[in-house]
Amino acid sequence: MRFGKCLLSCLGRLLSAGRKASVGAVRNMVLGEGSMLGPEAVIDNIHGNPESITMGRKSICRGRLLTYGHGGHISIGDWCYIGARTEIWSMDSIEIGNRVLISHDVNIHDGTAHSIDPTERHTHFRHIIEKGHPITESDMPGVHTSPVVIEDDVWISFGVTILRGVRIGAGSIIAARSIVTEDVPPGVFYRNEIKPIIQPLPSQRVAT
Repeated sequence: MRFGKCLLSCLGRLLSAGRKASVGAVRNMVLGEGSMLGPEAVIDNIHGNPESITMGRKSICRGRLLTYGHGGHISIGDWCYIGARTEIWSMDSIEIGNRVLISHDVNIHDGTAHSIDPTERHTHFRHIIEKGHPITESDMPGVHTSPVVIEDDVWISFGVTILRGVRIGAGSIIAARSIVTEDVPPGVFYRNEIKPIIQPLPSQRVAT
């Protein structure tokens, strides 16, 4: 009971400090009724079209939502939560369903960002520095994208990384610090296998 009251109190402080949203375009995005951006939220809609980043009703975002100059689309449903320092970057499409909880320090990316070829990678980097983000795919050789879909009622714990082409099924839970590179079925608990490695330290003299 005490925990519930504390949670509601903390959430209330967040909401009062956040930027309350009305329906329509706010800071280069579209927010649904009752949704808001927390004080830490950053909207980097480089693509420029407000409809490239949309959020449904009663959702809260405290992280960064980013589209690239040549494209990208982020869609967040109703009653969702995006935690602090979470980064959602789209150059293709990232679709997040309803009642999805995304904790802090999560990374979701639908593209490779750069080429694996060093010459193409440097050319792309110079374009960003000298001319700004490319506005056509032809100026991004070697970059690959594939949509990300997170279905309804998913919970993504802190520190998770979700990469391009992944679909996470409805109701699934992604454990903290997991890396997701393949589809996750509905209604499962997903975690990476972790094997601790314990090695003896070399002999050391004890200070006296």
